[in-house]
Amino acid sequence: MHFVMKPDMVYQFPIWAVGLVFVGLAVLGAIVVELGARRFLPLHLRREHHDVAAAMLSIIGVTYAVLLAFVAMLAWEGYNKAKAASYKEAALVLDVYNASVGFTDPQMSLMRDDIIGYLKEVVNVEWPAQAEGRTVGRGAAYLHRLNGIATGLNPHNLADGNLHALLLQSLRQLTDARQERLLAATTDFPTIVWIVLLLGGGLTIAFGSFFGSPSLLMHLAMSAILTISGALVVVLIIALSNPFRGDFRVSTDPFDQVLAQIEASTIRP
Repeated sequence: MHFVMKPDMVYQFPIWAVGLVFVGLAVLGAIVVELGARRFLPLHLRREHHDVAAAMLSIIGVTYAVLLAFVAMLAWEGYNKAKAASYKEAALVLDVYNASVGFTDPQMSLMRDDIIGYLKEVVNVEWPAQAEGRTVGRGAAYLHRLNGIATGLNPHNLADGNLHALLLQSLRQLTDARQERLLAATTDFPTIVWIVLLLGGGLTIAFGSFFGSPSLLMHLAMSAILTISGALVVVLIIALSNPFRGDFRVSTDPFDQVLAQIEASTIRP
């Protein structure tokens, strides 16, 4: 039940395999329901209630379609926010570095080392942990040291004072962006959402069995197509509901680019 309602385990497998299994089970369930309806509800009885069933199914179908579209939109929006938070955090790391190079050693070198250490910590430690559904906060130690160095600086003129203010502002914004990314990595749909999605889809497909189609194969084909269309949307929601997990997780590209840019600009003796 945990596998279905809170699909943490599905991210251990390729999304195409998850989709294939989920769609296959959904279609199988729809076929079993229709065959059961054929057995216990005579065809003539179901055909006598076509008009009422059609009116009710239109209401149920629209309601479920709106719910499905709303949850899919939330998943897509959450994915985009997580991606934007990652790019924002990486850009702010570069802002901190650009501000730090305006100061002299040893503070500049210490800040540079902490910035590079932070980027490597995010890419090599925090990102793999997020892909497993965990959060690691060791990167905060680098930001703490950077703040300590920045607050200890003593500007000697107006230009240094402006640069110092810019550095402190960038560090504050970087801390906020980091929190946004960590929040996105730990945010998931509540279990009740998965329950409503799956039960609502099952009830919608099952209600179609109240129609009495003369051809069993035609009815099964229509039920299967309807089931597949809904199941694919649910698979899409699963793929996007955890932005840092699965085949379509947010990548470390912005951090890799910033790290490469900083290392390339660093002059080593």
